[in-house]
Amino acid sequence: MSLLGTGLLGIWHDLEIKDNAELSDFQLWYTQQHLPERLGVPGFLRGRRYHAVAGKPQYAALYETESVETLASASYHKQLNNPTTWSTQNLARFRNTNRTAFTVEQSFGYGIGAGASVIWLSPETNTIGQITSWITGTAFPQIIQTPGIVAAHLLSGDPKSTHADTTESAIRGTPDKVSDCVVLVEGHDPSITKQTLSQYLSPKTMATIGKSSYECCHYKLIHSSVSADILNL
Repeated sequence: MSLLGTGLLGIWHDLEIKDNAELSDFQLWYTQQHLPERLGVPGFLRGRRYHAVAGKPQYAALYETESVETLASASYHKQLNNPTTWSTQNLARFRNTNRTAFTVEQSFGYGIGAGASVIWLSPETNTIGQITSWITGTAFPQIIQTPGIVAAHLLSGDPKSTHADTTESAIRGTPDKVSDCVVLVEGHDPSITKQTLSQYLSPKTMATIGKSSYECCHYKLIHSSVSADILNL
């Protein structure tokens, strides 16, 4: 299993900034405060950040957790309701935010890749089983054998753990989008993961398996850190 736990928080968003100074402030905040803060929450195991190279939203953050219940814990919600002044300033810059707590259904491979491709799926109720079974039983075993691919994951959204009317959500303003199902494929480079999806998990291929909405974006890794790293900060 490539992911460190059975829960994962995915946050995808665009960013509204006026100039390079605001972008620099955002990047510094994430590296020096926000990521370490999140990794200090009990049950948070690893955090990663990405920037889009093809598609949108512009940025992604993935937090691997012991379980999806970690994302509904009192310790985590305490942070969500007590943002710092610096956090308040930067969270107000988020736009088109998708924030979803997931249960890890399947995780193939090991380690993390420098590139990642994400597919957001919303299968119709009567096709969920056949789509997810085909992804894990047919597509993933082929994908994981592709040169340059290091991991593939199937994630299902958990509405109960996702829902949180918090100070941070109020700062972002517009209600967050929530995902039903996500496929995450990791590799040496986003060009490799993009090509792999076009070969095995294209919209046309998926349409032959079952009815579902389909959105996709391709990312390069910015930063990855595990919870033990913050002990040395």
